[in-house]
Amino acid sequence: MELQPLEQTLTELADTAKYLWEKGWAERNAGNISVNVTQQIAANEAELFNNKRVYPLSLGYPFLGGQILLVTSAGSRMRDLAKDPLKNACIVQLDSKGNNFRLWTKNNRLPTSELPTHLTVHEMLIRTDPDKKALVHSHVTELIALTQIREFCSTGSINQLLWGMHPETIMFVPKGLGFIPFEIPGTDSIASLTASILENHPVALWEKHGVLATGKNIAEAFDTIDLLAKSARIFFMVKAAGFDPEGLTTDQLDKLGQA
Repeated sequence: MELQPLEQTLTELADTAKYLWEKGWAERNAGNISVNVTQQIAANEAELFNNKRVYPLSLGYPFLGGQILLVTSAGSRMRDLAKDPLKNACIVQLDSKGNNFRLWTKNNRLPTSELPTHLTVHEMLIRTDPDKKALVHSHVTELIALTQIREFCSTGSINQLLWGMHPETIMFVPKGLGFIPFEIPGTDSIASLTASILENHPVALWEKHGVLATGKNIAEAFDTIDLLAKSARIFFMVKAAGFDPEGLTTDQLDKLGQA
């Protein structure tokens, strides 16, 4: 896989942050994004940043030893990321054993509070799907709303609904999303559950909270979220009009899955 330059990654970060804000999926400082940029950034480029302190991690991430991640900063707002991505993000470099990290930043802020989840998922991706470099977490209104309906609070039921609303969904997201019952954000528990789900699905849906999507780059992760959200939006539009959505038939879904 050909890697995009760091400048392109920063542009995608800014563009995606703008989309998330405009869609209403990133209220206040909601949402966070990370990208493994180990092969895009040289050590001497990292020296341009000012914070050389070493920060210990509560868990070790041996497969991330020496890896470098571009991560949105704690408290950063997507509308601000859109204007100046590097001022609202930071670069994290793990030590050789993955037990501590150094931080380069222009804003003197720590990485997102969801850092444990980002590190756990990036470590899983290095082991299982190294072409995937990017993670996007967002509070997608339409998908959160579905988790307020008990009958859709399972991986099987919510995927059947989403696939049935729009052909593009099963064509481009054939593995669907994985559902995770409510967990406290920012914990090692939700990190472990999310990494497990993302071994088999491109997106994890956190009940009553939001989604975390993987992709080869930020744009791909966003596109997957956008497709799933559109299917959910079609469902609610039909319901709001006073009808029960018909959905694609099993035969139609099977044919689409073979396309």
